[in-house]
Amino acid sequence: MTEIDFRDRRTVTDMAARVLTEVGAPWVINIVTSMVIGFSVGTAGWGAFVALCTGVVPMAVILFGMRRSRIGDHHVTQINERHLLIVVLLVVAVGGLIIQILGHAPIEMIAFMSAGLVALGVAAVITSIFHWKVSVHTGVSAGVTVVLALAVSPWWLLALVFTPLVGWSRVHLGDHTKGQVVVGSIAGAVAAGMTYALIA
Repeated sequence: MTEIDFRDRRTVTDMAARVLTEVGAPWVINIVTSMVIGFSVGTAGWGAFVALCTGVVPMAVILFGMRRSRIGDHHVTQINERHLLIVVLLVVAVGGLIIQILGHAPIEMIAFMSAGLVALGVAAVITSIFHWKVSVHTGVSAGVTVVLALAVSPWWLLALVFTPLVGWSRVHLGDHTKGQVVVGSIAGAVAAGMTYALIA
């Protein structure tokens, strides 16, 4: 294999990792999942509201932080930039949950928002107290897959194959260690799955 061939293969691999990281970004997955659950329970409006709280607003906050030079990139790869962001996102999630409860949203949507809130809380503890940059990418990917299996159909468990692919992309790009993506996926699946099951 020539040096050019190696470089080309490396470029393709890097591109694949970047695509997986972007497609598997928490805000993207949260928006899609919110709408899927919303349509499945016949309430697209609440699905859109949860998508706003768990996907659109979080990304808007991140972009605002980048504009103010408080955050370096849209995946927030520096652990010291995650602490305040997590607090803000927890506040957004709690606010959204309160609106859902007061607005008598379907229990499935309330359970999904609660599952995300608890999973984010677990990530916050690992990140800010133990100072370990656990992967939110794999946490969200695994967590929403389990929730979709509980809320829509067990067939959604087949989508769990996407989580290790996202994890690989995060490790390949140098944003996480293998341990961080594994722990993230386990923590997300357990926290989100148990919370949803208990509420719904």
